[in-house]
Amino acid sequence: MNLFASSPLALLSLFTIATHVHLVSSAPDGTKDHSQITIDAHKPFYNGIGPEIHPQDPNTPPPPAPAPLPRHFAWDANLPIDKGGNVVVVNVQTGDPAYKIFQVPDDHRTFNITNMHGDQLLSVTFKEKAKRGHNFRYHTPSGVSYRITPRGFAKTDRWYMTMEGNEKGVDYQTLKYFRGHSKNAGNVNFSNSTRAASFEFKSLDKSHWKVDTLSGISNTIQLEINTPTSIGDQYFIGLWALVKIRIDKWGL
Repeated sequence: MNLFASSPLALLSLFTIATHVHLVSSAPDGTKDHSQITIDAHKPFYNGIGPEIHPQDPNTPPPPAPAPLPRHFAWDANLPIDKGGNVVVVNVQTGDPAYKIFQVPDDHRTFNITNMHGDQLLSVTFKEKAKRGHNFRYHTPSGVSYRITPRGFAKTDRWYMTMEGNEKGVDYQTLKYFRGHSKNAGNVNFSNSTRAASFEFKSLDKSHWKVDTLSGISNTIQLEINTPTSIGDQYFIGLWALVKIRIDKWGL
């Protein structure tokens, strides 16, 4: 006689025993160390909802890249590099140091411009033979040359900044800088007379700076690059510095 077929009570008893055995075998082993187990008691989405992935529509252009900070800089207009110090060029928008101008220690005629990591971006050598009243081109190893065209004592010298290189298909531009009659300030224009940048003596708003990186300097010059261009900041800074050195040497 089949016991299981004749006794529903026996089947129920066996099922109860099997369930109990499974629960006991699944219980944590009290002999093991569970100190590394962490239970997260935070509510769902405590750390945000996590990344969301959306399919990219091939007909939808990607979002534009964030706009770069305006190219607006300031530094000590006295340019005291002849005393062995560094002149720090500061980003006017943030107050953060961006570049350094300094005289080469073993060559008082040469000044360099580097970034804040010390990478050399521009090197210009002042030529003693480039006297007042003479045309002269300052060649550099940094992909740019600066040329002065004197216009006599009654008129302001004209300066030309020419970008140089050997890359095919690149239109290397020449920009012109006609400084003011009584100061080293004015516009830097492309050959079509569109303004590329400007040098200006004006008050400097430091109210939004975390640190006053130009503390104690009252006479500052500001460079503002007004038009989108791939020409590096250092070339404009170098142009102003070279003109300043000539003015200190030969006068306005």
